[in-house]
Amino acid sequence: MTQTEEKITMMRDPLFVISASIQIIKQRKSDEQIDMEIKRIQSALDKIGKIMQV
Repeated sequence: MTQTEEKITMMRDPLFVISASIQIIKQRKSDEQIDMEIKRIQSALDKIGKIMQV
């Protein structure tokens, strides 16, 4: 597997988390629940950033 393929594979989990969190935000209206989902999205974006730096 090439380095690019490895990075794409590693990004799948964080991208899934972002997608799922966005769907949850769309379905829920509670500010507390939205805050939790935004934190999950931020964490996933941070993981993607680390993967891209490798």
